[in-house]
Amino acid sequence: MERYRIVIAGPAGRNLKKIPLPWRMRIQRALDEICEDPYHGQKMKGHLSDRRKIKVWPYRILYRILELDKVVEVVEIGHRGSMEY
Repeated sequence: MERYRIVIAGPAGRNLKKIPLPWRMRIQRALDEICEDPYHGQKMKGHLSDRRKIKVWPYRILYRILELDKVVEVVEIGHRGSMEY
């Protein structure tokens, strides 16, 4: 399977910088895994059905796959309790 490229949207990038270092490193490892297999995350339902999520306790990564460009666009990264989606 071809490796995908990660693009982190503006707000998600700002949120990632605010996360404490040990968890940020775990999130980065999860993003590396998503590059290898973007369909690993759980598909969301309803009006967010174009997105997938992956949990890196206590944080959550929301992303969408742009298959034609081989890009994974990270839409949001945040603490599970404070995310609004």
